[in-house]
Amino acid sequence: MRNAKFLLGLCAVALCCAAWGTARAADNAVTGAAAQTVAARSAVRQVALTGFTRARTELILVSEEAGRVLELRADVGDPIGRDGAFARLDPVFIKLDIAANRADQARLESIVQYYSRETDRYSSLVGSDTASQASLDERVMSLETNRQQLTALKVEEKRLLERLDRFTIRAPEGWLLMRRDVEVGEWVGGGQQLGVVGRFDELLVPFAVTPEEFAALRKIKDLHLRLSDYGGKTVPARIERVAPGFDAETRKINLDLMVRSGLEEMRGGVRCELLLELREAGGAVMVPRSALVRAYEDYFLVRPDGARVRVLFLGEGEGEDGKGLVRVASPDVKPDDRFLLTPDQG
Repeated sequence: MRNAKFLLGLCAVALCCAAWGTARAADNAVTGAAAQTVAARSAVRQVALTGFTRARTELILVSEEAGRVLELRADVGDPIGRDGAFARLDPVFIKLDIAANRADQARLESIVQYYSRETDRYSSLVGSDTASQASLDERVMSLETNRQQLTALKVEEKRLLERLDRFTIRAPEGWLLMRRDVEVGEWVGGGQQLGVVGRFDELLVPFAVTPEEFAALRKIKDLHLRLSDYGGKTVPARIERVAPGFDAETRKINLDLMVRSGLEEMRGGVRCELLLELREAGGAVMVPRSALVRAYEDYFLVRPDGARVRVLFLGEGEGEDGKGLVRVASPDVKPDDRFLLTPDQG
């Protein structure tokens, strides 16, 4: 009987030691696993917006005078020269008007000189009582009248010279001719459009973005656009202007990005892609692929205490920061929650 009690006591002690050893091993396993945990981070999705380059500014060339086109200095694609001349109209009639004006000025200058001398002579005669005051007043009046007519002719000459200058249609130096709507020898009227020039040393790329996309765009410090038609090459860009109004049709914000360099040829129509990273809707997070456990058709994440959390697998991570990560979602998983990096797949 004593031997039986002794054996039962030994068994109880052995069981206690085994339980203590198992608990200690489990604690060590959890502690070791906790050192290899990873925090879930908010999932992002990459959005690509497409726009096309266009001229920084466009200018319509309009003739202010009527006449026949004598000369065209540029064709489509050509830059405007240093003098800024694009086209020249026949100025023969305006030059005749200027010549007639100057002839009238010469005639009036002679008359003014004559009446000026007459006024001086009659002033002396009136002073010596050999001529009447009325005769002097008559000559003073004629002198002033002719002086006023001469002044009017000089003003008219300035107006004619200004019109003559406008017989040459000009554009800003260095701008490129985008469209030509006239030919040499063609008669054009005042107000007729002759062509369009554009400034291509700086290019604009228009986009329409949502408020969420606009907020993501403003956070980008080193903004680049990808040229999908040129092997994915990127060019630097910056926000040039943002429309303050609201587009009721698209419900988006209209803005322009500016490109100043990086293109082989500064021209319009180059396809540009704006890549933005936005937070995934529905509270999705990203974790390393090694943290994901698959059991049949279900996926799990394992917390440091060993508890499994079922998640919905959404796919691979997107963007440069998403390489090697997967996107998952669960109502029990939030950003910054920690999970085992390499849980036991068995």
